[in-house]
Amino acid sequence: MPLSDLRDFLSLLESGGEAVRVGVEVDPVLEISAVTDRVCKSQGGGPALLFEKVKGHPFRVATNLFGSEDRMAQALEVSCLDELSARMTKALAAQQGDAAEERLRRAMEGEQFSLRRTAHPPCAELIAEEPDLLSLPALKNWPGDGGRFLTLPLVFTRDPESGRPNCGMYRVQVFDSRSAGLHWSPRSDGARHAAAWARRGEPMPVVIAFGGPPALIYAASAPLPEQIAEVDFAAWLRGEPVQMSACQSCDLEAPAAAEFVLEGYMVPGESRAEGPFGNHTGFYAPAAPAPVFRLLRMTRRVDPILPCTVVGPPPMENLYLGRATERIFLPLLRCDFPEIVDVHFLAEGIYHGAALIAVRPEAAGSGLEIIRGLWRNRLFQGSRLLVTVDADGPPSDRSKVLWRLLNQADPTRDILVEGDRTGIDATEKEGRLRVRADSDVLNLVERRWGAYGIDVDVEVDIGEKPREV
Repeated sequence: MPLSDLRDFLSLLESGGEAVRVGVEVDPVLEISAVTDRVCKSQGGGPALLFEKVKGHPFRVATNLFGSEDRMAQALEVSCLDELSARMTKALAAQQGDAAEERLRRAMEGEQFSLRRTAHPPCAELIAEEPDLLSLPALKNWPGDGGRFLTLPLVFTRDPESGRPNCGMYRVQVFDSRSAGLHWSPRSDGARHAAAWARRGEPMPVVIAFGGPPALIYAASAPLPEQIAEVDFAAWLRGEPVQMSACQSCDLEAPAAAEFVLEGYMVPGESRAEGPFGNHTGFYAPAAPAPVFRLLRMTRRVDPILPCTVVGPPPMENLYLGRATERIFLPLLRCDFPEIVDVHFLAEGIYHGAALIAVRPEAAGSGLEIIRGLWRNRLFQGSRLLVTVDADGPPSDRSKVLWRLLNQADPTRDILVEGDRTGIDATEKEGRLRVRADSDVLNLVERRWGAYGIDVDVEVDIGEKPREV
């Protein structure tokens, strides 16, 4: 059976020795994040953490849930993330002749799952008589943060004209017992919905949930086209509908298996300074005006768990959420850019800031044109650095990529700068003759290696090909 909620996922991780229960009391102000940061930076990304005693709060906190590539695969219920690449390739192949986003929409419709709804959801086992945001063990991650933040929320909004819902992951700063600030990009669907409600002069209903199926938590972070609902995408990933429940204060729905559900609204034009916030760049994002969420209703499960993530200098948990996006969305990318063989998001770029792109030999020399096209793609709109390389090895082999970059890219010809974005074409150019060993001699040496009496381990570069999906 697919993982139905956060507890199923934690049980799975615990059974495999990939989750640790922290039984001593810990402070949500700086201490939990310091522990989590140390674990994230340990070899292999460290285990998931369940803090059972949080100072000043009756609720538990879980961090580093998706903190390794293997754990990310377990969350999406596959043995490795490339399984989802293959599945996406198959789904898109059945939708010939359209642009990538249209093919994805048709593929989702072809496997559409009817939403399941329940009148008695676990997320409403307890209803707060006096809703209080301060009761949540929100984290203060870094000393210069402007307050305490909820960092792994599922934020539900709806377009007032089309009725199309959205579930996004936007950080939430708790201001007081009934209000919080929501930080989202101006390009996000949440911001677009807020602008549409403001044009109507009406408050926008907003629901913020925590927990639920791991596939939905991932989907909320994925760069989906507007016409693909995150709940539908999560259903496609898990092969089963996400059970939802109706909210009481508005016409939005929340995951039935969520740990907490906050119902509220935003008043058009109301804003308040949000931040500073210690960011993945290694610097604080400065305080800036953000729309204000007003809390109306709060429900929760019995003995709930608040999932949180710590954002900061890499490697952190968001690297592995990004790795899932890299593998799942590669087939979609190749619909529009068939020259692309593979993509590797750099950990230092936190997956949306920098990518190495391997292209087919026939695309050599056209790297800058490919980069221009990628900057118009939803997945790469914010990418500050894109590098195209030849597909004679996986782009994750960064030593080889750097070697190609330093020796093949001509700064006068192969570098493109547009605003704060840089593209570099490090593909092989015509007129250059590669240094290659004689294949017959290589085979001879391989056969006779033991006869030479040289006791060393040697890895022979035979031109490994990048993975195809």
